[in-house]
Amino acid sequence: MVFTWYLHLAPGYHVVDFVNENIAMKIKILYLTVSIMSFIALSFASEINADTVDARCDIYLKGEDRASATIPCTFSQRQGYINIVRSDGVSHELEPTGTEPGNFSDQDGRPVYRQSGLGKDGLIFRFPDESVFVYWDAVWGTPKGFDQTFELQGISFHVSSPNNSSINTLTIQPSGLEIDNSSMEVEIDGTVTSAEIADLDSNGWPEIYVYVNSAGSGGYGSLVAYAVNNGKSVSDIYLPPISDDKVNSVGYMGHDEFAVVESTFVQRFPIYLENDTNASPSGGIRQLQYKLTMGEASWVLKLDRVVEY
Repeated sequence: MVFTWYLHLAPGYHVVDFVNENIAMKIKILYLTVSIMSFIALSFASEINADTVDARCDIYLKGEDRASATIPCTFSQRQGYINIVRSDGVSHELEPTGTEPGNFSDQDGRPVYRQSGLGKDGLIFRFPDESVFVYWDAVWGTPKGFDQTFELQGISFHVSSPNNSSINTLTIQPSGLEIDNSSMEVEIDGTVTSAEIADLDSNGWPEIYVYVNSAGSGGYGSLVAYAVNNGKSVSDIYLPPISDDKVNSVGYMGHDEFAVVESTFVQRFPIYLENDTNASPSGGIRQLQYKLTMGEASWVLKLDRVVEY
């Protein structure tokens, strides 16, 4: 017995039409599949490239305040893991550790501490034997200077520093003062990382706050600041050294960060316990909060509150 198979088609369709449409559908499906796979591949490649940037790495041996090398490098970060590849053949593969932000261990299990002492220009990584300053400036052979203008309440300050060595000259040029618009030049130990303009005492006249970070493994911070006197001239603002505070200097080893928060000037730094290495503080963070007051001879940032977390 011979069985005959019949293909039932809609009226007006022929077998050849069905075959052609079937082939065309397969081609469309194949094309769509390839297109999706290509899109995924391109998206994945873009994602890989998006978080890898060319950078400049300044290398400071432990205890030194001058860079032993300035070399090109690449920086990448994914899900908290960081990879720094230096042109001298050294690579740093950093894995987050603990609950405190900024603490890592490298591929050899050594503790590493990340510090944001370069502001928006880069990051600092403290290793047990050296510090690596990573600058986002891809032109690795050219140090990146600081040059910005800040304006508030009709007064402006042009702040500049070459940032090309461990010792630099900071220049602050005021404008808009009634009597004295002379520029101020200050020799600073380190580089300018950031600056802010504010009116902390709400007297209607601004102050300029310039943040400096020293080179070397400590990364000690310092402040250069001026307040406007009734719109006519400027005077220094004095921040007492942390070393003069016998209580709050306990556990201090540098790595300062500064900021203006509403009407308060804030200084914070990691707390080092007795056996901590420079790259791995474990005592939390101490935050000193200051109010701007007029002292006997000059403006003073007076300690108002201390917070630890």
